[in-house]
Amino acid sequence: MTSTAAAYDLIQVRSSRLWALVHFSFTRWLFPARMVADHVGISTSVIRFWLTPWQRTDEHLPMSHIAEVTHSRGLIWDQISVESSGGLNPFVIPGLPKGQARYFVERVASALMKPALIDSTSKRPVQREKISPSLVGRGQVP
Repeated sequence: MTSTAAAYDLIQVRSSRLWALVHFSFTRWLFPARMVADHVGISTSVIRFWLTPWQRTDEHLPMSHIAEVTHSRGLIWDQISVESSGGLNPFVIPGLPKGQARYFVERVASALMKPALIDSTSKRPVQREKISPSLVGRGQVP
């Protein structure tokens, strides 16, 4: 994959600074939580306290280990939760703008559906049966 193609596959979403002000979170206002998805997986970066920005939590989850991407809609802001197949500690980013959250979830969901067409044992595309249009009209579809 070329570097230009990799740049197009990168999707980033971050929490709103206005959300941080409304929730009195000075740390989120200075350092918004962010979630990045690419062809390898999903990563989050969260700074816990504004006085120590070098102490942050960076987590990564490969695409093969993602079990579910949940989009919780609110009145003004949305929340995204990414759960692993192990089921422990989902990645949660609250206070996202609605459009960015919807776009992020749609793109990640479509990326998760692409490997479903690949056979896990041989790593080759699954062979689909070709159905003749003449058989469909007669009701003789296998």
